Amino acid sequence: MFSKKKYIDSINENEIFSNSYKTKLPQTIIAQIIANHFEYAHKKPKCLFIGWDGCRCDAMKYLVKSNNGKVSGSNDYAVFSAVNELKKNGGLYITYVGAEESSPQETSTAQGWASALCGKWMKKEYKYGIEWYLDNDFPTIHKTLAKQGFQSSFSAIWPVHFDYTYSKEIENAEKNNLPQYYYKFETDFELHNNMLNRIKSDDDFIFGIYENPDANGHTTGFGDKNYRYVSGICNLDRLTFELLKAIKSRPDFCKEDWLILIASDHGGHLTRHGTQKIEDRTTFLALSKPIEEFIK
Repeated sequence: MFSKKKYIDSINENEIFSNSYKTKLPQTIIAQIIANHFEYAHKKPKCLFIGWDGCRCDAMKYLVKSNNGKVSGSNDYAVFSAVNELKKNGGLYITYVGAEESSPQETSTAQGWASALCGKWMKKEYKYGIEWYLDNDFPTIHKTLAKQGFQSSFSAIWPVHFDYTYSKEIENAEKNNLPQYYYKFETDFELHNNMLNRIKSDDDFIFGIYENPDANGHTTGFGDKNYRYVSGICNLDRLTFELLKAIKSRPDFCKEDWLILIASDHGGHLTRHGTQKIEDRTTFLALSKPIEEFIK
């Protein structure tokens, strides 16, 4: 039988996170971290935010070697791992989605990414579900940075991002000629190539959502015991590492101050998510710099 306490203990005993479940961070902190980076960077600020849709927090133990041999066995540090690369100089943190338990928010894709980009939970009077539009009360970090003159890009596959959640921001950017661009694709492969192109094209803020974990979760089951789900995340970790290499290959890399983040919008259980179950609410954040640099 599933036990919430057992799930929490299983995360804490991994000994791979920079915090504990008790000190987990709200997903909304992501927008604040990015905003602070652009305000206080000592060199030209740049940011790459990589979204792993539907990736559960407990899947991190397959990417990061634990000090606990019962968790990692005899596995070694993964040389081509994006999460490990960020953790070396930054940190790997336990986060949560779905707002506060006293005023919950649906743990789904539209709400998840929007809260990360806006730094806010939804209003109580807003509907749950994909009908959640962002209005002027919920400006994303894309909009904020674009208004400051930074060039930002948003790459995704799910049509709802473009047709519903961010449609008003897309219209506003076009109307006011803001350097805020949206790119829609059919596959992770197409999206990945565009992410590489965005890095080469000198965007200041780059955000892209890979669907692999969520797709595997819905078809074969979310969970750290499902090899299809786990292998998809491991492959995505290696694929994401290519983005990190592309950044370091930039001609002006030494003149730039890059912040890189990897995060998820929700977890999942069985073949679904959206509930207040702990498996749906518990997520992760990999950061290329210690969080203390942004959150005092």
